[in-house]
Amino acid sequence: MNSNQPISPVISQQTHIRWVTWFRRASIFVLIAASVLVGMLQIQAPQPVGNDAPADQFSAERALEKLKVIAKDAHPIGSARHTEVRDYLIAELRQLGYQPEIQKAKVISDFAKESLDLSGNIENIVTRIPGTDSSKALMIAAHYDSVPEGPGAGDDGAGIAAMLETVRAIQAGQPLKNDLILLMTDGEEMGLLGAKAFIQEHPWVQDIGLVLNFEARGNKGPAFMFETSEQNGWIIQEFMKAAPQPIAYSLIYNVYKLMPNDTDLTKFKQGGLPGMNFAFGMGLDAYHSPTDTPENLDRSSLQHHGEYMLNLSRHFGQLDLSEVRQEDRIYFNVFGWHMVSYPQSWAIGLIALGVLLFVLTLWHGFRQHRLTLSGMVGGILIPIGSLGLVYGVITLLWRFIPSNLSRDRYMDILTKSHISVYYLIGLLAVTALITIGLYRWLSRYVRTENVWASILFLWLLFGVATAFMLPGGSYLMFWPFVFSLIGLNISFRCREGRWTWLAALFAVPGMVLITPIFYLVYMMMTLNMAGALMTVVALASTLIYPVFSKRLSVRRHS
Repeated sequence: MNSNQPISPVISQQTHIRWVTWFRRASIFVLIAASVLVGMLQIQAPQPVGNDAPADQFSAERALEKLKVIAKDAHPIGSARHTEVRDYLIAELRQLGYQPEIQKAKVISDFAKESLDLSGNIENIVTRIPGTDSSKALMIAAHYDSVPEGPGAGDDGAGIAAMLETVRAIQAGQPLKNDLILLMTDGEEMGLLGAKAFIQEHPWVQDIGLVLNFEARGNKGPAFMFETSEQNGWIIQEFMKAAPQPIAYSLIYNVYKLMPNDTDLTKFKQGGLPGMNFAFGMGLDAYHSPTDTPENLDRSSLQHHGEYMLNLSRHFGQLDLSEVRQEDRIYFNVFGWHMVSYPQSWAIGLIALGVLLFVLTLWHGFRQHRLTLSGMVGGILIPIGSLGLVYGVITLLWRFIPSNLSRDRYMDILTKSHISVYYLIGLLAVTALITIGLYRWLSRYVRTENVWASILFLWLLFGVATAFMLPGGSYLMFWPFVFSLIGLNISFRCREGRWTWLAALFAVPGMVLITPIFYLVYMMMTLNMAGALMTVVALASTLIYPVFSKRLSVRRHS
């Protein structure tokens, strides 16, 4: 064979096309992976600070020294160890120069039933630190009792230890204008007994302008603000100014309101006090268990509690708290600890704008002969079928798991992330096979842009529903819809078959917003919600449908 024989132009062109195709697919994969990573970067806690930190800063290591005493053993209400913890906390506050008081009361929980005695003699520890020119008092709250099953380092020793370190740091800095009330409630684990007693009986309730309550449901992960009082507009805006590492989503708050869960803030809100609730919620295997020890507590979680507590106390401690109620706001993280918010009333106006933009997009697509009505009608069956199929298959698949495992092994899967992650990966793989396979098969019969438009119509319907029924979560439907709509309009101006990357590019905002919500629900609600979780993944994947399309030809397909 002659080595000087020229390479066939056809072969050279085919090789070039293969390389371009491979590069394009790899770029799309990197783009989607990067957007998921950016979304995950929202869910992080600050690095813990050591004992050598300046006196006016919060140190997780200094707080941990207190926590080792508080959570040395289980200390449920009524136990001898509980009395020791009470006395230790009083001694620590007195050592700082304060005059703590004990509020004693006999309380019956609102959750008590004939078959379950939820009552007790509680001893709240209450301390008031006078301000220089108080409008109304700021109150920090956490509970110091634990469950009988565990020492309660996370729930809620971390909140109590952070409180001691916070007031020490405040004492080392500039004094606050507003009075600062420290409330260490008792009997929370028995049914919010201490919070109920404080609201019903303590004379300082009328002096309080804002409450910051701290909780935990696990022993690691970032702390996030998951609940507020109603009319939270001013509170949210000030929170965003003051918190150095804020993590908060109005969707989580809206969903939390629909759940039967309660904390001390429930009682504070019922008593008319505005406030915010903070918690970290990963490491569920330690929740209410013997492993909830100071040694197992994530130092970063403790640091995050303290960063919130100290910075918000200093910020709100200087503001006029006489009237803090303002129109509710939608709020969410976008990049890391950077947040955006806007009035909740905008949800209706934005979705109305979305309807207008969608109508204009349809006009644009029909005018460019890239959309057909029949194609869109057929196309909408693809995302609906995909969501239904994923939910059904994953739900049935997950039902087989507990039936073939012991209860202890199943609980390990639900609560231990290093075990559950493998099941999560498996479920994600099944979801990907279903969605990609279905898209590839049905895209032979329906033109891609018709399906893309139909998918966005489905997102628009979800947007309308959330704007009216779950306004705090409307952002999760609206903004992915708008950006993907931009990509669809650009595709109408592109050469057919050369625009699939647009779907991935304009899906990035959606992936960034959806990823942290998915992860938080997975970590806090566990894979018991596998069907719903994977349906969310299937919904997100509809934004990149054209990437999986089999054919694009308008001449061969409707």
